[in-house]
Amino acid sequence: MNQYSKQFDVVRKIKAIVRLTGRAIRARNRKNEITEEIARKIQKSAYDISQHPKTEDYTPPYKQIAKQLQVRDAYIYMAAVYNLVEIALQQAQYRDDIIKILNQQLKDDAIPEDLKEYIENKMHKF
Repeated sequence: MNQYSKQFDVVRKIKAIVRLTGRAIRARNRKNEITEEIARKIQKSAYDISQHPKTEDYTPPYKQIAKQLQVRDAYIYMAAVYNLVEIALQQAQYRDDIIKILNQQLKDDAIPEDLKEYIENKMHKF
């Protein structure tokens, strides 16, 4: 019994430490309420956020991937084409733009024929 009581004493001490440090981290008092200072900070940050104009700037992920089509490394190029096709299959709102981008790549004379064939094979999924 003595061995078990020692083990439980260790567990009780760990629980007490966690309970005390958890309260300090959350900045709450004994009734589990936030302090007045924390409440003021929350209100101030909420007010500051409400005063900032909301921006409608959003860059779709396919535009970042389309930049990789300028790299002439075959593996990066093929990965970019693969990712663009997968995005087009999953997201219908981006499909037309991605098809335009891939068609432009097919018209580019600087791209080797094997990469153009790869694009055509991937575009058959549409």
